[in-house]
Amino acid sequence: MKDPSILCSILIFTLCGNAIALIGQTEDEVSALLGKPIDPGKPDGDGVTTNMYKNPGGEYLALVQFARGHSIAESYARVDSHTLSEKELSAFLQGNRGGKEWKKDPHKLAWERSDHRARAWCETLSGRPTLLIQLK
Repeated sequence: MKDPSILCSILIFTLCGNAIALIGQTEDEVSALLGKPIDPGKPDGDGVTTNMYKNPGGEYLALVQFARGHSIAESYARVDSHTLSEKELSAFLQGNRGGKEWKKDPHKLAWERSDHRARAWCETLSGRPTLLIQLK
């Protein structure tokens, strides 16, 4: 059987949609869900601020970028650097569907939201398999 803590985390994320930061939320809304950033950023030359959070259960790292006060991109990775399971990917995508459906690319781990306003894909960043979600 899979690690029970992973399954519990997925269940919590799935049942409590507010455990996942959502694209378009304000920095205050994200902090209310995930707590204070563990690594708060400063605005870059384009005014984009990137904050790192650890979910309340401590299993995931979330990197959230804000522009004009709202989240424009997010990434999720496991603290233990293991690959995100299909269930974990599904929970994060469902949390960011915005009432739309995600359409999977049949050739790679990538998705586009049915309204064509967001895309998601997997890649390894800093040695961690990561799900990235971005507004277009």
